Amino acid sequence: MKGFHDFPRDLIIEILSRLPAKVLCKFKCVSKRWKYISDANREMNRSKVTIQLTSIDMEGNVTDEFREVLDGHVHTFIYCYPFSIICCMYSIYVCNPSIRQVVRVPYPSNARLYNVGFGHLPKSNEYKILHLLYHSFVGDGKIGCEIFSFKHGEGVDSGSWRTLGDYPCRAWIDGHPLCVNKSIYWGLVATSWNDKSILSFDLENEEFSVISYPVCDSEKYSSLVYTRVMGCLCLVGCSARTSTLDIWLLKDVKKKSWVMEYSISLFPSSVKFLGPCDNQCEEILIHVEQRGLICYNVKSQTYRGIEYSRAMENFNKPYLYYDSLIPLRSGTRRFE
Repeated sequence: MKGFHDFPRDLIIEILSRLPAKVLCKFKCVSKRWKYISDANREMNRSKVTIQLTSIDMEGNVTDEFREVLDGHVHTFIYCYPFSIICCMYSIYVCNPSIRQVVRVPYPSNARLYNVGFGHLPKSNEYKILHLLYHSFVGDGKIGCEIFSFKHGEGVDSGSWRTLGDYPCRAWIDGHPLCVNKSIYWGLVATSWNDKSILSFDLENEEFSVISYPVCDSEKYSSLVYTRVMGCLCLVGCSARTSTLDIWLLKDVKKKSWVMEYSISLFPSSVKFLGPCDNQCEEILIHVEQRGLICYNVKSQTYRGIEYSRAMENFNKPYLYYDSLIPLRSGTRRFE
């Protein structure tokens, strides 16, 4: 790192958040970046915030929308069938939009909730929330982590937190977590293309490991992002010059081996973002500038457009989810 400006944004927020309000106001004059972070720190308190959740079908019709009051601004939204995680600075909520249920996860600590992962174990019907503790460094410069688990039918309130120990490497998390086939994955901050890797957490064994990116031509791609296709973790290389997507699948998790399976041409469109679909789905949710939102089938190499509605104009990263009537509270018999 050359200087303080090269620090990850999460770390800068953690440092500045410990300063008095008057000092933060002075720091706003240092740079535009510090002004934004200082303003965000001042606004990210425990004040109540009302959010709106909107469900839209593939034809662009609004099927449902409702509002919920939360304890702070939302910074992370994660989906893992059949529930979603809504993460604020000091609070975590489990959500089932289909039945309008939002339940707060009991969290006794005052630690800031920066990086939270969420996954499901179908065999035991258990849900797990993993939190990487960026508020304190423990051991040899490593970062602590804790886990919250609850089972289907017992409700979120029946779960509990426990400490797992140290996070296994010194690198910082970059991007949102993704649950694929009983594991949670995060991207890791790297100094060069060849150093790019993914952090994996096995939900069954509760163990961390690191998976290196596949060897590829770094000059060919403008970005390389990870998503979920057909129950596998995949990396998608986006080439802005040729408007193509090259897709590697992690075929063997134990051997950590990648295989490039597909190459998609979207010429002359340029990709804005990719979104994960269902675990076994053959489609990728892609937002392209000229065509809007599409579902691309990687096997048949065909796509279908998704109509926009006015409700989607304010959102740039929609998530694809499937309806579920599974309650979040034990003994729940009615919609709320």
